[in-house]
Amino acid sequence: MLVINYQLNIRVIPKARNNTFYMPLKNKVAAITSFFLVSYTTIAQAQSLVTDSLQQVLKTAGNHEKPVVMAELARATVEKNIDASIANAGKALIMAKENADAGATAFCYATMGYLLMQKNQQHRASLFIDSAVQIAAKSKNNVLVSFAWLRKGWLELVKGNNEKAMSGLLKAEQLIQYADGRRAFSYKTLINHYIASIYAYGSDTLKQRKYAYDCLSAAKQSLYPDDLLLGYMTLGHSFFSAFEKNRSRRVLLDSSMVYYRIALATYRHNAEKILLQSNASATALNIANSYFKYYPPAYKDSANNYVNMALDIARRTNGKEIIANCYGILSEYALRDGSPKKAEQYLLTGISELKDSAPGVAITRSRLMLGLANVAEKSGDKAKALDYYKKYIDYYSKVFDSQKLATVQQLEEEYQSVLKENEIARLRERADFNKQLNWLYVAIGSASIILLGLLLSSYHYKLKASQQQKQLTEQEKEEIKLLAQLQQAEARRLMLEKQEAELQVSLREKEHAHAKAQQELLQDRTEWLEKELLAGSLKIEEKNAILELLKEKSRKADSPAVARQMGRIINQNLRMDKSIDEQQVISQSHPGFFNALQQQAENSLTRLDLKYCSYILMGLDTKEIANRLGVEPKSIRMARYRLKQKLKLAKDDDLDQFIGRVG
Repeated sequence: MLVINYQLNIRVIPKARNNTFYMPLKNKVAAITSFFLVSYTTIAQAQSLVTDSLQQVLKTAGNHEKPVVMAELARATVEKNIDASIANAGKALIMAKENADAGATAFCYATMGYLLMQKNQQHRASLFIDSAVQIAAKSKNNVLVSFAWLRKGWLELVKGNNEKAMSGLLKAEQLIQYADGRRAFSYKTLINHYIASIYAYGSDTLKQRKYAYDCLSAAKQSLYPDDLLLGYMTLGHSFFSAFEKNRSRRVLLDSSMVYYRIALATYRHNAEKILLQSNASATALNIANSYFKYYPPAYKDSANNYVNMALDIARRTNGKEIIANCYGILSEYALRDGSPKKAEQYLLTGISELKDSAPGVAITRSRLMLGLANVAEKSGDKAKALDYYKKYIDYYSKVFDSQKLATVQQLEEEYQSVLKENEIARLRERADFNKQLNWLYVAIGSASIILLGLLLSSYHYKLKASQQQKQLTEQEKEEIKLLAQLQQAEARRLMLEKQEAELQVSLREKEHAHAKAQQELLQDRTEWLEKELLAGSLKIEEKNAILELLKEKSRKADSPAVARQMGRIINQNLRMDKSIDEQQVISQSHPGFFNALQQQAENSLTRLDLKYCSYILMGLDTKEIANRLGVEPKSIRMARYRLKQKLKLAKDDDLDQFIGRVG
């Protein structure tokens, strides 16, 4: 079938020609029922909404977030103006470097690599993405680091290195395994989409479907319309791959058509928010091709509807591969209907639409021209077939020349890159040599400093030793001087001890003499007191006898007044005698009491004072003392005041307590 010849083998990951999200077109399409087209907002409007939103975010973003948003804005405008996108990505990269943010720098490098791949600059793209991975190792922002590894895996997938691609993608998935946030889930959507594409084409349809489901699950959590469209498209293609592996299971084709349709429904409801709308054109073309390959001719109208949808979007996104395949399907339907002229017209229209496209579309035009040659040959017009075939050869030659030129340019780029790398390597070697030379200078300088330090240390040690020797000599002199002073002090101490001993002997002698004198005084006093006591006793006995006699006589007296007066005198004398008796008893019982009082008062106490003290010691109060002495209490209080003064007591001291302590 001609459509197979016209279709390009567009993989899930574009080889620097198409958008990242293109799904395979060849042998990857299915349909069940018709899908009614609706009026879609133009791609320019959709991109404007997204870019305006990013512009608003860019205005309020912080310094570290701004480069990332600017790089996302550059990627968002890739279908509109690739050169402007690359320029903006370059500005974002410069800003990230100025901020010294490893995560943002890695993100900008990875984005620049992706954009360069869209311009077939694979070598430069590889350098940028490799730089992204290297710089990402310095960042702790796992989400941005994951994006660098995601692009690394994507690039290896474009190159056809599936093992390296899988390694990079799994590394990216591991970094954001537990991460939250819409950006992280968006990256998970891409990662699972790319891994699913590795297992496509019948290599392992079960694993392809598993990662397709993971892709859709992540897309539902990111909530970005682009991710949802991609998730449903990836799952639809996983069922289609399984159907092509086992075409007897028609239910797989039905399932693929269901998810393809959901993808287009997502596009329809979010047309103004879809950034990369070329995914929708690829999905519509897949459905149209499925109708053509696996459905009866009665589904031609449905196929045409999806072809028109794919053409409408592809014309706005510059999807030259999609346009070529759309006209290829229309041409095949015309041939199936027996209308070679119409088939030829479709192909000519396709070539006409691609006429003003970029030079890279020449290979697509050559395939359409080959289709025209086949149509003319089938219709029996050999001359026209030959003419078309010559044009095909001409286009293919241009393709070959452009490929050669591209190869030469790429080789030139690689050569210049190698020269730059060699220059960088030479500069690095020179820098390493200078570094080693600097280290040598540092080593020599360090050795000189160490040697100087050793010399200074030796000089300092000798100087210190000399000072210590001098100090030792001075210390010895000081010790000798101190020893002499110590000997003198010892001699003085011995002399003082001797004097002290002599003084002690003298004091002992004086104390002995004083004690002897006191003893003699006490003995004399005792003898005197005994005599005094004896005399007093005799006197009292005589007095008592007289008084008794007077008392008896007074009883016989005639005058009562005289009798009472005599009785009063007698009683008073008796009380005085009783007091004398009590005082004598106290003196006999407490011989040291009066001595202690006299010593405290410096021998200033009279006999009456001693009598007051005796009564106080006996516990008598002021009134009782006054009765015994026959005086007024006021006199006793005055006497107590004089006693405190003689005994040198303070105003607040208690006389009774003091006498009690002495007694």
